[in-house]
Amino acid sequence: MNAWFGRVGSVSALPENKPSVWMITDPSFPTDDAALVASGCEEEGVPLAWDIKSGTSAELARMACMRSHLRVGIGIDGAGNGSIALVSVTEAPYVERAAGSPARLRWLGQTAARISKGEPVAKETTG
Repeated sequence: MNAWFGRVGSVSALPENKPSVWMITDPSFPTDDAALVASGCEEEGVPLAWDIKSGTSAELARMACMRSHLRVGIGIDGAGNGSIALVSVTEAPYVERAAGSPARLRWLGQTAARISKGEPVAKETTG
């Protein structure tokens, strides 16, 4: 897959049927920080489609994974919490972490991309 990152509805938006990890963020999430999550996906060669809605990180991740053809979604809420949800895991998010640092945001993207490819998850970044 070619790496790609773009917000839904933008001129260069990825077609909705293209396989990609989806991320949905709270409106208060800084736009520039979305690129940090995308860089983690890009390292793994997986495109990231991005949209904005209100909700908790778990709710946003659930919405995102339901839109993803790869069945993996990332949600980041206004409090700076990040979640990764899988269509196949319905009881709770697969991963829930504070997403307050650039390294953690990148790790969330990388982790979602690796999960979508069925590869082992990289060691967690704590910084």
